[in-house]
Amino acid sequence: MDYSLYTIEDFLTDESFVKFCLRDNQEDIVFWENLLNQNPELSEKIHQAESLFFLLSVKIDPQEKERELSKLKSSIEHLQISESEHTPVKTIRLKSGTFWFSSAAAILICIGVYALMNKKDYSTTVPIYNEYSKNSAIKTGYNERKSITLSDGSIVLLNSLSILKIDDNYNEHNRVLWIDGEAHFSVAKNKNKPFIVISGKTATTALGTSFKINNYKMHTSTSIMLTTGKVSVGTVNDQEITNKVELIPGEQVEVLEAQNKFTKSNFDLQKVENWADRKLVFSMASLKDIKSVLKEIYGVEIITEKQPKKPIAFTGQFKNENLTDVLDAIGFANHFTYTIKNDTVTIAF
Repeated sequence: MDYSLYTIEDFLTDESFVKFCLRDNQEDIVFWENLLNQNPELSEKIHQAESLFFLLSVKIDPQEKERELSKLKSSIEHLQISESEHTPVKTIRLKSGTFWFSSAAAILICIGVYALMNKKDYSTTVPIYNEYSKNSAIKTGYNERKSITLSDGSIVLLNSLSILKIDDNYNEHNRVLWIDGEAHFSVAKNKNKPFIVISGKTATTALGTSFKINNYKMHTSTSIMLTTGKVSVGTVNDQEITNKVELIPGEQVEVLEAQNKFTKSNFDLQKVENWADRKLVFSMASLKDIKSVLKEIYGVEIITEKQPKKPIAFTGQFKNENLTDVLDAIGFANHFTYTIKNDTVTIAF
């Protein structure tokens, strides 16, 4: 018998274990004590089952029950009962008069309550990123984009100069990612496993939807733009997500993390589609407009050494072009040169 696979329920319905708890059969006492000595990793679960047995026993002194309850509550902090959503329901057979339980129903109810006490709400709790994660961080270089398909079928379009980190336990209880930079997320639907993207101290939670996050370090804020479905955006505080606001398609929120300030507004959905396609449309665009669009599409900061002698009014369209090709075209029409270093473009007129 592989007792490492035993659940609390299995121990409580094992006649030998019950006799061990009752201390009325020396053979069973020796067997279980030897098992504990040889398998110390089982001690936590066995002691929990023993405590739960005494709580359910109808002939145990109330003070003894209180002591066992205290032990059980303490041990809950160290062990989580395995969820059994994929495990067939077991039939419990009890011999009348053999066990000191009120009924089989009482066992199941108590086990259910015990599991609930220990169950985490994975939509409001996030793990801490493991710096020694087995999942290597996915990075993009200058002027590079990557499309990543995750194990659950979700797709991430990672913009240039960005880093995507994936939780080692991704797609188990929840689906957690960390983003530094900019990315668009198309989330596979799974109502039982929330999809959470952590950007700085901001967490965006979705079930099945699509949205874009921008939190480049050069920016003073994080922005989330929702294109389909529904998301909630909140603050990560000691692994808990608090101060949530919800978005519907066409809404965006700008988060000033230093002030814990959330500002909602509307945006044109075409803007995200253009970003995904790297489509730029300029119509008599000023230098300020050009800077804003290039920053949005390519994630770069643009500075000018000198202002142009004449106002710029550039008209043109580009689709899925490299940043250098776009700058070459605009620079030729407006008589400027440029240099690129990391995420900064310097224009000289």
